[in-house]
Amino acid sequence: MNKIAPYAKAVIAALIAGLTAIVTGLVAGGLSWSEIVTALIAFLVALGAVFSVPNRPPFEPEEDPIKTVS
Repeated sequence: MNKIAPYAKAVIAALIAGLTAIVTGLVAGGLSWSEIVTALIAFLVALGAVFSVPNRPPFEPEEDPIKTVS
């Protein structure tokens, strides 16, 4: 699981973008080649854009708030 974790965010975003474009074409009455190419471009752009943004490191408080109050 740790091997795919860095890529999961990008793959999910790309699938959502590509499937959204495909569903839009299907609702309109069928897929044309231009709609398939649009879905492929949406998939690739989302994959690249989301993959290029690094994940934020987990939040680590500077001090224990309970110790500073007492």
